[in-house]
Amino acid sequence: MTTPVVAIFVAKAGSEQKLEELFRGVIETTLKEEGCITYQLNRDANNPSRFIWTEEWTSQALLDKHLSAPHIAELFAQVPDLVGTSEVLPLVKLAGGAV
Repeated sequence: MTTPVVAIFVAKAGSEQKLEELFRGVIETTLKEEGCITYQLNRDANNPSRFIWTEEWTSQALLDKHLSAPHIAELFAQVPDLVGTSEVLPLVKLAGGAV
């Protein structure tokens, strides 16, 4: 079974553009990582300050490797100043989606 994750970040007022730029900056590299099935940045249609990542990895071990990758460590170092709240939801895949 794969490892899906949803991560929600709400930008501090006035930080939306900078946060989006930082988030966009890790997508290309992450999509090339071993085990990455999907890695998609979304914005809440009703709240433009809320960014929602939808991710799926082939294993928890490869997700953990991603979380310690240099480009993600650099991102995480910059994000706290721009984010008011965040939540990461590790999920258990039940049915559907990619194999």
